[in-house]
Formats: sequence, C-alpha cells, structure tokens
Amino acid sequence: RSGGLSVMWRDTISCRVMNYSRNFINLIVQENEEEEWRLTCYYGYPERGRRRQAWDLLRELRDMSDLPWCVIGDFNDLLAQDDKKGLHPHPNWLCNGFRNAVCDCDLTDIHLEGYPYTWVKSRGSPNVIEERLDRAMANSKWLMIFPSVKLVNLLTSHSDHNPILLQNSPTVRNGRTYSFRFENSWLKEDDI
Repeated sequence: RSGGLSVMWRDTISCRVMNYSRNFINLIVQENEEEEWRLTCYYGYPERGRRRQAWDLLRELRDMSDLPWCVIGDFNDLLAQDDKKGLHPHPNWLCNGFRNAVCDCDLTDIHLEGYPYTWVKSRGSPNVIEERLDRAMANSKWLMIFPSVKLVNLLTSHSDHNPILLQNSPTVRNGRTYSFRFENSWLKEDDI
C-alpha cells in the first residue's frame, strides 16, 4: 500500500497534534517561544469524483482555528493549466473549483523553487505526464509572520512524487547559513 502522511520536526520546535484523519494532520507549532501557528499536513482525495469533498474538507479545516495557518501536502489537484505538462489539459472546472476553495480559505500558494512539477506518470515514455500536485499554501496571517518563506522541490529518482521542503527561515548554525542538501545515493544506504 502506498501513500499516507508523515510529519517530522526538530526537537527545538514544539508541536502538538490538534486532530487528524486519513486526509490531514493538524498541528499547533511554536518556535522559540514565538507566536503559535497551525500547520496542516494534507492529502487530497485522488479520485476525481471526490474533489468537491476535498474542497469542502479544506473549508472545514479553515474553520478549526483562528491561528495563522499553513497547509502543505499532496492536494491531488491543480490550480491552473500551467501546473500540468503532458497529454490532455486538466478540466477547467476542476481548476476553478480548487481555486475557489483556496480563495475561500484566504490561502496563497507559496512559490515552488526548482523544477515546477512534483509528480510524474510514465517517466521515460513518450506519454509522460508531469503535474504539480504537491504544494504549500498559507493564509495572510501566517505570511505576515514568515514573509521570507521558501518552498523547495527536492528531486528524487525513486518515487513518482518529489518531496517538498518548506523553509520558514534559513538554517543557521554557528553564525553561518547552511542550505539543505540531499543526495539520491543516500537512499541506497541500508540503514536509511
């Protein structure tokens, strides 16, 4: 069986699980005794017939808290035709429905740095399809707290989905800024 949600954080960050289901994990996050905010790790229904249900779930999640809010995950949906490369355009009614739900939730799509697509089907064939299914979005209150947020597409060769990394501040150790680094060869290690 594939799929599922996973959340990891550093022990210097306080996270409390607010609630969860098969499609989301809601966390209350606090860093360095700063203001609390909410992180929702989200998995949208992959079945096209359940998209309205996914949009309604986003609206329900919006109403669960007034905290600054960020949502990240596999939405299984596209905001625009530019989110797809390959045969057959994505139905406009689906793009419009997803955009309406995002707008209703006061969410802004966080720009993805790196390769523009996070999912691939039929890699290496003439019928390859690539889409941006994985993303992070935040409401205006969250973006005011983290104006320099970055979302990075981490390429992989072992999955149909690329992992994405949300950075709300640069990694600083010993007064020096470090960037995240990932090597595909690490996946071949027996102890990983």
